[in-house]
Amino acid sequence: MDTPPSHNTRSSRRKTPSQIASQLSSPIPSPSPAPAIPRRAPNHTAAGAAAPRNTPYLPTPTELALVAGYPLLLLFGALFSLVSPETRAAPYDVFKQAHSQDPALAPSYFARKDNLLNVLFVKRGWAWVTVAFFAFALTHPAVVSATQRGRAAVRWGLVTLWWVFVTQWFFGPAIIDRGFRWSGGKCEVVENKVEEGEGLGKGDFVTAAACKAYGGRWSGGHDISGHVFLLVLGSGFLVQEVVWVAARWGRGGRGEERLAAVVVVLSGWMLLMTAIYFHTWFEKDFSSLSRDCTLFILFPGSIAAQNAPTNLPELVRSAFNSAKTSGALNYYPTQVALLDVNSVPFQLRFSPALANKPKASPGSDATTKPIDPFDNPAPDLLIAPLPPHHILVLNKFAIVPEHFILATRVFKPQTHLLEADDLAATYACIEAYHRYHETQVETSGAGTGELFAFFNSGAHSGASQPHRHVQLLPVDRMRDGLDGHERSGASRWDVLADRLVDGEEGNGDAALRVPFRTFAARIAPGMDGRALLGVYLGLYKAAEKEMGAGVRLLDGMGAWRGGRGSEREREREWEEGEARISYNLAITRDVMVLLPRVAEGAEIVTEESGQPVGVLALNGTVLAGTALVKSREEWEVLRAHPERAVELLGKIGLPVVQRPLGSPLLSPRSEGFKQFARSWNTGGWEEG
Repeated sequence: MDTPPSHNTRSSRRKTPSQIASQLSSPIPSPSPAPAIPRRAPNHTAAGAAAPRNTPYLPTPTELALVAGYPLLLLFGALFSLVSPETRAAPYDVFKQAHSQDPALAPSYFARKDNLLNVLFVKRGWAWVTVAFFAFALTHPAVVSATQRGRAAVRWGLVTLWWVFVTQWFFGPAIIDRGFRWSGGKCEVVENKVEEGEGLGKGDFVTAAACKAYGGRWSGGHDISGHVFLLVLGSGFLVQEVVWVAARWGRGGRGEERLAAVVVVLSGWMLLMTAIYFHTWFEKDFSSLSRDCTLFILFPGSIAAQNAPTNLPELVRSAFNSAKTSGALNYYPTQVALLDVNSVPFQLRFSPALANKPKASPGSDATTKPIDPFDNPAPDLLIAPLPPHHILVLNKFAIVPEHFILATRVFKPQTHLLEADDLAATYACIEAYHRYHETQVETSGAGTGELFAFFNSGAHSGASQPHRHVQLLPVDRMRDGLDGHERSGASRWDVLADRLVDGEEGNGDAALRVPFRTFAARIAPGMDGRALLGVYLGLYKAAEKEMGAGVRLLDGMGAWRGGRGSEREREREWEEGEARISYNLAITRDVMVLLPRVAEGAEIVTEESGQPVGVLALNGTVLAGTALVKSREEWEVLRAHPERAVELLGKIGLPVVQRPLGSPLLSPRSEGFKQFARSWNTGGWEEG
């Protein structure tokens, strides 16, 4: 799939990343502020590339398809009622918005209000929705923590309250009845009684039930379809709470899933019957629209790629074991030793089997089109889709067990900047591992449940595949081979990235002790893709500036300062999104770290002869504190002389020369971070 870790090669006015970085609270000298650059969502040139989701309040393609299904179903019902000879010929009461209820005259059994599904299912519709929801929430293994169940119950309570307000009671008459009266509707029997002088006020009968009980009927006004509202709201709620969760869980056939599916299917069928035989098209579409607004307020972004399967560790473990058994995956066991890199524990792994890894023949590049391993991956390597824009696949050449990859569905360049969806999907996987461990720790009592993610970009980063992908490693499996004190003692190995943010919430000065310059920021659960993107761009532009790559658009385009060139040309420069430096990005649950690269590796030489015995090549796993060698000579030299490892690590990036060049701290509690987050989420830094 990918090569082993040591050889892996929006429409709003907002400041560019250069300008964002210039205003972050960090020790880096800030460049002069520049004018805001109109920026649009990235527009990649790859055919078929899907537009990124810029905000969780805009629907994904999956959500759009779901939402479109309701009005399409209503439209189909309306058209059917027009073309069906039986429906057109049947008597229709315009006041009741229904066909004749006489069995001999009704065009269908379902055109009668006394049909069993209407009486037993629709009239008790919210009770069925509630039973299906709680049967799932209280028993399904995908919803096991008290926090998950509590939040689900709150959402059910809010949706139920809205259903009560619309159809049952809203500090008096329900919103449906109030809307009918406000739009000019009336109860005809009340009008007649008033005209006859019986002294009944028009306000005495303001609900449909009261009007019907007195022998009257509604006339005029806009009658919101309570049936449509209930059926669409209930089925939509179950889709959000049950269907997507069950689909991500990856195992079908449980009883609670079937019950919810039956309720959703019956709701769809009765919605179609209502569309054919009852109400006007405007009343039905208005009710459907009301439901859509409700669910998008309560469930922003709930179907987006930001949600990974809740049992992701199980899926990865099962897929890895199956692929390893079948031979679809190559696993390379390693020996491990801990090196002291300026008092920072650093893993050195040795795998002689890697020397036998399949390689392309020298002349194959000229005659054979390179294979994209993420374009229609082998079924044995596919873990799960991650809608709407990503897939999860196993690394075909694994050094660490259960090493897997998040790749874009359609081709996007590895050398381009990451997008909000990429970062949100990555963090969703990290959170899925963490939450799964929280639910399992009482029974297993082992491991941390953490995930280390890294991204390689550029010629010196160790990236080997041009198709955009982020690699993910279970931290517990990265500890395989370490002995007891190396796992838990004073000199234990921990993920390096988590130690590279110093200051008020850090745990040391590892950022100064590693021999390369890093840029780090704290992140936290609850940050969406847009917030993560803002942190990432701030780190990237700070690194780009330190690398001397220049500021995009300002120095490289005379059109910008001299006024030549269209604004669209300036926008296109940013939309292309190609990174100007090589770098590695690491993401854990708490930290995002960026390492600018100047070399992929360096030669390992012997102490005695000074002759090279190999090359230590490094990718993003260096930010976890690991390195890999393929020959015993390399292994022996670095184990015997850890200071050589320090020298080699110092050659891959910018040197750390003094305290002001330490990792800038962007703490969520710092004023600089708060200012940055506010600016990013509201559309950009204010001028002046």
